[in-house]
Amino acid sequence: MRIARVRRWPVEFGLYNAIYVQIETEDGLVGEAEVAMRRRTRSVVALIDEMADNLVGVDATRIERIQERLYRDAFLGGTLLTIAISAIDQALWDLNARALGVPVHRLLGGAFRDEVLLYTHAAASGSPEGLAAGVRDRVERGFRAVKTTLPGFYEKVTSVRHDRAPLVAPHHTETEILSPWVFGYIAEYFAAAREAAGRDVHLMLDCHGRLNVANAIRLAEALEPYGLTFIEEPVPFERPDWLREVSGRVSTPIAAGERWGNHLTSAPFIESHAVAVAQPDVGLCGGITAARRIANLAEAHAISIAFHNPLGPLQSAATWHLAATLPNFMISESLFIPEQAAYWERYVVGAPVVEGGVWHPTEGPGLGPTLNVRELDRSEPNLVLDLGGTR
Repeated sequence: MRIARVRRWPVEFGLYNAIYVQIETEDGLVGEAEVAMRRRTRSVVALIDEMADNLVGVDATRIERIQERLYRDAFLGGTLLTIAISAIDQALWDLNARALGVPVHRLLGGAFRDEVLLYTHAAASGSPEGLAAGVRDRVERGFRAVKTTLPGFYEKVTSVRHDRAPLVAPHHTETEILSPWVFGYIAEYFAAAREAAGRDVHLMLDCHGRLNVANAIRLAEALEPYGLTFIEEPVPFERPDWLREVSGRVSTPIAAGERWGNHLTSAPFIESHAVAVAQPDVGLCGGITAARRIANLAEAHAISIAFHNPLGPLQSAATWHLAATLPNFMISESLFIPEQAAYWERYVVGAPVVEGGVWHPTEGPGLGPTLNVRELDRSEPNLVLDLGGTR
């Protein structure tokens, strides 16, 4: 099971660029993976290429050893490093499970649960009625949980398409003054969303770190009547003490973690109980190996796991295989929305099936999906990298 070569394909994936990776052994076994980092496609591809040079001839069964070597030998940490490690790690889990003819979740200890609960996105569009319509659409498609972002704060992010310029400028920092009507304005959106969703649907808000502690508390208080499942990154993600202060002052659970590099960077947040919900990203934190370490640490502190996963079929499969095995798993993100659905079938065969807002653990080998290499070879030369940095 020695590694013979590592291939990668950066391709267009609608709202962003995806990078697919395939590891092949000397005896022809393969494992495959998917990652993405918006506005850093070239950098991630270069890192994967550099790591590949050091993987040829290495025993593919020694996942933990490879994980440690790739991280520690690099000297520098951070998510720009760990995203490339994530690609290698996911592919190795897929490869090893396929070699044994079992699903990845079997190698991770077996399924703890029979279904993995998912949430999807609805756009915080130009009016409360627009958000309500989006939430209603997602519920009609079977989802029991929906997330959006701060109304009025964004012109272009994954789940937002405003018909006009944002009311709060994109360059507005968390320390600048906000208009006194902003919190009531946001509350109107969630009042409409809750009415559209009914009382049983989970609603969540992602703030992308746009507020300071005082304003995050004001926001949580304004939204308390609408029973949000969590508020994500209300303040800049780098400061566990800020998150801890917000968590200690509001009743709504606070979530963060999508930008953690590995279990070491997550520890200050988890051990201080800065968050009630941890959100590691399997495609960013160092793969299945690192995400499992984070989840185990969180479990010891009675903290739930809600995986960050706004990506495509292979990373979703990796995320959900791990989620199925975790006692402290809560919910996982899924960007299986109409705008992205076509890409789920373009680059892989056997994309994960989402039904009724859940994914059921599969029993086929590996992660399940396999790469459509012919389509990837055809698509890569046509990739357009926006030098303005939007994808």
